[in-house]
Amino acid sequence: MTREELERTHPLYDAYLSEWEFFVRSYFGGRLYREGGYLLKHPFESTENHNRRRATAYYYNYCGPIVDIMVSHLFRKPPRRDFGSLASDPLFNAFLEDCDLEGTGFAQFMRDAQRFASIYGRVSIVVDKPRLNAGTLEEEIRGGIRPYLVLITPENLLDWRFTRLPSGRTVLDMVKIREEQGLFRIWTRRHWQVWLLPERGEPVLSDSGTHPLGEVPIVNLYNKKTGIRMLGLSDIQDIADINRNIYYLCSDAREIIENTAFPMLAIPYEKSGVEEKEIGPRNILQFDPSEPNARPYWLEAPHSSLSEIREWVRQDIAEIHRIAKLGGVRATQDRSQPQSGIALELEWQQLHAVLSEKADNLEEAERQLLRLWARWQGKRFDGTVDYPDEFSVRDLDRELERAIKAISLGLESRTFRKELEKKVVDAVLPKLKAEVKTKILEEIDEVHREKGP
Repeated sequence: MTREELERTHPLYDAYLSEWEFFVRSYFGGRLYREGGYLLKHPFESTENHNRRRATAYYYNYCGPIVDIMVSHLFRKPPRRDFGSLASDPLFNAFLEDCDLEGTGFAQFMRDAQRFASIYGRVSIVVDKPRLNAGTLEEEIRGGIRPYLVLITPENLLDWRFTRLPSGRTVLDMVKIREEQGLFRIWTRRHWQVWLLPERGEPVLSDSGTHPLGEVPIVNLYNKKTGIRMLGLSDIQDIADINRNIYYLCSDAREIIENTAFPMLAIPYEKSGVEEKEIGPRNILQFDPSEPNARPYWLEAPHSSLSEIREWVRQDIAEIHRIAKLGGVRATQDRSQPQSGIALELEWQQLHAVLSEKADNLEEAERQLLRLWARWQGKRFDGTVDYPDEFSVRDLDRELERAIKAISLGLESRTFRKELEKKVVDAVLPKLKAEVKTKILEEIDEVHREKGP
């Protein structure tokens, strides 16, 4: 294989690489975002001033919390997993405890994979097995020789190829993965290769072999499908652009404040002087001394654009939450006008639809991962994976407020008050242990029994 062939990338990779990098920088923020070069240079702005603005710019990160909230809602209720005959396999139980050979449990791995899928739109997971010979199951257990998972983000999956089988089914035929700088792994349906790419010269085949699967051992986890293979839709597809605009606006506002914090000094110039003077917010403005009332003065700059910037930022923030389908969560926070019950219900339905699609994609990907794990071991996955189809998104503050108001009404019904107190327990302590919750509810019943009818 030549250097050119090894470095060749898929057309979709070339088209979306900059977008993927933008999404991950938008999620993590901080230094990673500042180094992305997203603060553009104004026309006629000096390089020195632009570098100063970049160094002092700050990023209000809305992308990170929105992704985290989505993932949190999705995994609020754990999926129901029945591993079938694999449940009695000691190697599989070791896999559930450490699925990536780095100490990550399988459940946590899937949660992390979904987080990155939400950022990029799609991530890939390789199911690999160490190339070590073991004669018995005991030797495999003792040596930890079992299949494991590797998470591959889109910027490291360089190329791929699909083929159509005689049956008409389209399958993945090849993938090329950059495992680290200068190290590449190629998978096909029958073979695998590891290539080393030096800084100069041609690549070197480091290792190669065959595998028994008859398919490329990789599973794609889509956040939301687009209809295009290997391309998913990110949760921050449009939000990241709006967040970047807020980044611009905050930098502009800071620049306006700095440039107008002190007035500019205006003095008469010397007519005999031929030296050109640079005019700017940090320099002295000169005028003709022969003009009437030609005396030095301070020129105050207007601040009117600051209010426009603030309003623009507010609109951008509201639009971010509307796109994220999280308007209902903020119904009691930043709205000048309360939403109608129909509008809130519509937003909850939109959020529910988004979460349901994500759950279906997770369910499909996890079944494929477990199927490949079993195939590496010469077995068959006969279990089931079922992610929740119903998602209850509650506004805790509003629920508590309603309960407090209801109690303050002074209704005489003891049954009403008893059931209301139980409802408050559910709202305030949703993750309470079952035995503790049962005890609290029994105490509430006991108190009301003592009060009598």
